[in-house]
Amino acid sequence: MCTVVFYPGSDGIKLASLRDESPIRPVALKPRIYTYDSYSYLSPIDPLGGGSWIGVNDSGVVIILLNGGYQIHERKDYYSKSRGLVVKELLSSSMPVIDWGMLSLDGVEPFTLVLYDGQHLFQLVWDGNEKHRNLMDKSIPYLWSSSTLYDDKIRQVRFQLFQKWIKTQTTISSDTLKGFFSSYPDEINGFIMNRNDKIKTVNYSFITVLESKAQYEYHDFQHGEKSFSEIQFDEKFEVCLLSSDKENL
Repeated sequence: MCTVVFYPGSDGIKLASLRDESPIRPVALKPRIYTYDSYSYLSPIDPLGGGSWIGVNDSGVVIILLNGGYQIHERKDYYSKSRGLVVKELLSSSMPVIDWGMLSLDGVEPFTLVLYDGQHLFQLVWDGNEKHRNLMDKSIPYLWSSSTLYDDKIRQVRFQLFQKWIKTQTTISSDTLKGFFSSYPDEINGFIMNRNDKIKTVNYSFITVLESKAQYEYHDFQHGEKSFSEIQFDEKFEVCLLSSDKENL
């Protein structure tokens, strides 16, 4: 939820997330398939808030949460709804982008969603006052960093490191991307970080979207465990998106 990667590989679309969180927060439940109404989704769950920061459903939609919008914000003492519950709601939707536009987010802390549906890549931002929907170029790789932990300068440095590295790769895997993350040791601003054990990188997710299924590799750094799971796509579902090719909608 604090570093997100999108990579359009010839051997499948790859999306990854590093979650930076307080190590005293309850450990997330490892990914499994949940069913809501007629939709199923594969996701880890945060036992404290009941939501999630990443998941893929059986219509091929992948949603990943980043804390914060475009800029760092001042946190309030109370929010009416967890951002992770928004992710779960949209994973259970046949029209996730449209439903995001219709959701009332008053009282929800600012966040960014990276949403890929097999046809389009979106960056959806709630800045605390307004929603911003950006249609991204799905043919190029991206790296996002959370605005709540990394300022503009550091986010740019991280993006440049990723751009330099990705130019040397013909494809990526979970291991090569994890190796990249580990190759820049910086406890404060590195990809795998640890700020005096108050906040640290607690897990790593790597999702590969194939034609008929998605594969999910999950690393729980706190327990030193790794798990593999997958979800088959249901052909009866078709994701409904707004028909627009504008870069900024």
